[in-house]
Amino acid sequence: MDPVIRFLGLQVHSVLSKARTATSKYTALAPEQATGDAMNYFPDRQHVRLRSLELGTYLHAAADGIEVRLHPERASLNAADGIENEQSNTYLLLHSAASGRYLAADTNTRAPWGQRGFRVEQREFDEPEVVDSIMWQVIRPGNFVLLRHVSGRLLRANGARLFNWNTGVTVDKFENRSAMNRWVVEPIPPSQLYPGVPGPIAEPLSNPLFMCLLFGRESPPVRLIRFQQANADGTVNEDDWTEFQFRGNSSYRLRFQLVVRMYIVNFIMCVRAGRYARLTLILANLPRGATGATLYIVAVHSLSPGADELRYPDMDAA
Repeated sequence: MDPVIRFLGLQVHSVLSKARTATSKYTALAPEQATGDAMNYFPDRQHVRLRSLELGTYLHAAADGIEVRLHPERASLNAADGIENEQSNTYLLLHSAASGRYLAADTNTRAPWGQRGFRVEQREFDEPEVVDSIMWQVIRPGNFVLLRHVSGRLLRANGARLFNWNTGVTVDKFENRSAMNRWVVEPIPPSQLYPGVPGPIAEPLSNPLFMCLLFGRESPPVRLIRFQQANADGTVNEDDWTEFQFRGNSSYRLRFQLVVRMYIVNFIMCVRAGRYARLTLILANLPRGATGATLYIVAVHSLSPGADELRYPDMDAA
């Protein structure tokens, strides 16, 4: 039987430690470049925004749960990333507050036309090997930071102020660094109250194909939802998942379905984006276009110690 997984526990730290050892094949940064004060900009469990110093736009997790792009909207949950520090405080992971998926670099796939370097995307942390693509180091040479992927490449904004059609985010060689690699870290203060899920949305659920063809809309996806109620301390048991099919993107409807199946009302709905991922609050509607995907949903009782560990970003804060 699989052991109970605690997301900040020994299993995740073991995976990250092994990955840190494996990254010795990459060029190491000098200590003054990547450690110490630079990591203070990214305290564990804090939420932050990353703003391009050159363009003024924000790093956004796209609504499809896969793409990463630049966008001017500051108050969007898609602009918020949760921080997960590796035990030695040398590397960090950034997971989207909108989807729970991790900022990752695919160094085997070239960036699209008009962008430099290699592809950046959102990725689930479902296998230990995935950690090689989602680990980052912080370099602070001035009033900005550089984010260095474990492969040695730097996170890069693409486009220009006059060419805002190019909103891509990539990683490129360290020696090609420029103003496009500079990011400003904007801490997001926590909210004292659980903000809840968005209200109902209009979706063509009764006859989705006909209605979508009629109005030229995308058909709501059908997903497999695997869910369970967390233990009091926020852990889950890998043998206790229950599942059902769910059509649509509405987190409001999804919560209602969980209430019906679990016979509880006072819970906080979270998503786990992979076996080794940290729990992320569901504060937005589900990613679009994910037909056939499986979502792991964890219900944390509102009055439990596990709920006290959750952090809610206050997106309306100045």
